[in-house]
Amino acid sequence: MAEKTRCEICGAEFKNEEGLAQHKAAKHPIIEKKPSINSRKIRNWAVFIVIVGLAIFFIGWLIFSTINGINYCKIAPVTEINIGGHTNLALHNHADLEIIIDGKAQIIPTNIGILPGVMRPIHTHDSGGELHIEGPCKRDFKLGEFFAIWGKKFNSQCIFDKCADSGDLKMTVNGFDNKEFENYIIKDGDDIVIEYSSKA
Repeated sequence: MAEKTRCEICGAEFKNEEGLAQHKAAKHPIIEKKPSINSRKIRNWAVFIVIVGLAIFFIGWLIFSTINGINYCKIAPVTEINIGGHTNLALHNHADLEIIIDGKAQIIPTNIGILPGVMRPIHTHDSGGELHIEGPCKRDFKLGEFFAIWGKKFNSQCIFDKCADSGDLKMTVNGFDNKEFENYIIKDGDDIVIEYSSKA
């Protein structure tokens, strides 16, 4: 008598291996297990990537804002600094500037140093001659830097296109003669007058 075969899973008996194979295929199919996703591993990797990203950002910011240990804000050309607006300011000064050519006061336009999305550290808001000296770090700004932002010529020899070879150029600060001209460091509350008189 032929020896019966038994299903090791459920114990059912079969006459031969073929019957057992058919039984297993029908009743006990082999289901391939999909690799399980380990949520903890995913979370750990996400945290790692965020930390590395923040570290790269911070290092980049340090490199950008510091050159050889000196804050970039303190050495950058004034025409490259964008303070963005009136928040988080370490410097906030004001000075009045008047320019007189042949007895006629010159208009200092509104919004010098202000463009869409850009605000330079020395700028105007109106045509009254008030200079706003502001920035994210404490720094000295020279009068010549305002003219650089404005795009106008000013030095010890010339104001705009009027030069000392054809007239007299003088500057006073708070009522006193000043020979520093473009190199004068603007101070809070200054009253600066630049005056040019053509030779007769």
